[in-house]
Amino acid sequence: MHQATNNSGLTNIIEIESKSIEHTILIIDDDNNLTLSIKEKLYNIPEFDFIVETANDPFTGLKLMNILQNEGVNVSLIISDLSMPGMQGDVFLEESMKFFPESKKILMSGNPNLDAVVHSINSANIYRMLTKPIQELDFQLTIKQAIESLELDLRLKEVNLKLKHINSNLSNLIEEKIYELAYKNQQLTDSIHYAGLIQKSVLSSENDFSNEIPNAFTLILPKDIVSGDFFWYHNDENHLSYCIADSTGHGVPGAFVSLLAFGALRESFEQNKLKEDVNSIICAANNQFRKILNNNSNKDSAELGYFFLDWKTLELKYCGFKTTLYIIRKSELIELKGGKLIFGDEIIEQLNESNIQRFQLMAGDSIFMTSDGFTDQFGGKNNKKFGSNRFKMLINLISNHHHKNHKKLLIKEFLDWKEDNEQTDDVSVFGLTI
Repeated sequence: MHQATNNSGLTNIIEIESKSIEHTILIIDDDNNLTLSIKEKLYNIPEFDFIVETANDPFTGLKLMNILQNEGVNVSLIISDLSMPGMQGDVFLEESMKFFPESKKILMSGNPNLDAVVHSINSANIYRMLTKPIQELDFQLTIKQAIESLELDLRLKEVNLKLKHINSNLSNLIEEKIYELAYKNQQLTDSIHYAGLIQKSVLSSENDFSNEIPNAFTLILPKDIVSGDFFWYHNDENHLSYCIADSTGHGVPGAFVSLLAFGALRESFEQNKLKEDVNSIICAANNQFRKILNNNSNKDSAELGYFFLDWKTLELKYCGFKTTLYIIRKSELIELKGGKLIFGDEIIEQLNESNIQRFQLMAGDSIFMTSDGFTDQFGGKNNKKFGSNRFKMLINLISNHHHKNHKKLLIKEFLDWKEDNEQTDDVSVFGLTI
């Protein structure tokens, strides 16, 4: 038994049922007969087991709730009369929120006061209003629904706590993974940057080329940190050998292929005594390239244009693989189109002098080559590819400008065309003014 004392010093005996129960219910009413009747009605509900605790005035009820709270008892349902001496039921239910805010509250009245009901709804979140005399079926249905609603609330709260715990763990896990991925990404980016430095140290330099041949330029715009496009050249007082190439793919895979193709071309050129023998140099480089890759397919390959230029006679020998060499002479555009083969193809071994195109250059001529990265770039008003026809008009136009401005004009046109679009591919362009 719990013993509680009200403000008048009277002692009230609060009964606690000793049987095994599931829910604790608190009844507050100054009418003892009604309290007993409600208890009987509660025991007639077979679906639930209850502990029923009672108090005959609001002040005793508040003291009782303080005791129950200190003992760790959760009150599931509070049933209170509206009209009681010293404190109205709506005010009592509002005070009960300090102890058991999650419990369901039921207010009883023989003559409901609208203001009191509204106050209870707003301040105590009452579950239901019952009108006296209490009808047993209505009472039982109300209690069942209140307890079921409470159990649902508790289950939802438990689920929410579990979800909060899961979300917290998941959030921590996500943060750890984000940090881990960021760290790995930084390591990978650093490695690619280092690979880019290695690639630049091995491949030919744009600046070195322009310094050595002031009337020529090479433009390389990688899509990523490293590039699949590259160029190679050898220049002396008698001749210029030059190659521009677009390796399979871009990024790291393309960069590896570019290094292998570059090495094969350089080695083939150095071992060949006849530097003007374009056919032999290309075939030997192709064999070396395929040998390094141990490759009998065209998976790793390159589209390229290779020419030999005699500085004294201005005779040009050209061999192209899906790459065209453009010659502009007094605003007339001449094309030396490359064949359908690709560097890395087995059939290149069958090349002969008939595959080499010859052209007699003159002072004032301009020659250009480009990879498909420039012409395949999406942009413009209709977000279309730049296209080969537009590129031809562009180089014809810029050929009228001083050769020192050719590279700058190409870069400006490319960036203006691309705007905010992602770069489609690696870009490489060669230009020479005779």
